[in-house]
Amino acid sequence: MQGQDKPIAVDLGGPLFADAAGGDQVIATLPLAVGYSTTFRNFDLQSQKVKLQQLNVASVETVTVPAGKFEAFRVEVTSADGGADKKTLWVAKDSHKVVKIAAVAASMGGAVLTEELTE
Repeated sequence: MQGQDKPIAVDLGGPLFADAAGGDQVIATLPLAVGYSTTFRNFDLQSQKVKLQQLNVASVETVTVPAGKFEAFRVEVTSADGGADKKTLWVAKDSHKVVKIAAVAASMGGAVLTEELTE
């Protein structure tokens, strides 16, 4: 981390779900349908703790982004263990591409980060 080795020795309690640059696209490969939910583990490198995440497919919505208009699953990911982070993904029903993300980052003072597919 920051150019320095930092050993990590943590009991993860089970398998981890991908949480990196492609993590949201991995979520898009799940068997999404309205009402689908699951809980999964991620690892927070800064705190060196396992985070439990709750995923729920809340609805299907029409979302418009620079890349176009999509019928998309609204996927909500929240902390299952009391954390304040929250992320909403819109995943196109036909292609399973993530077309929009809105995330609240508690570690950044509650800043809202939004990403949209442009092409």
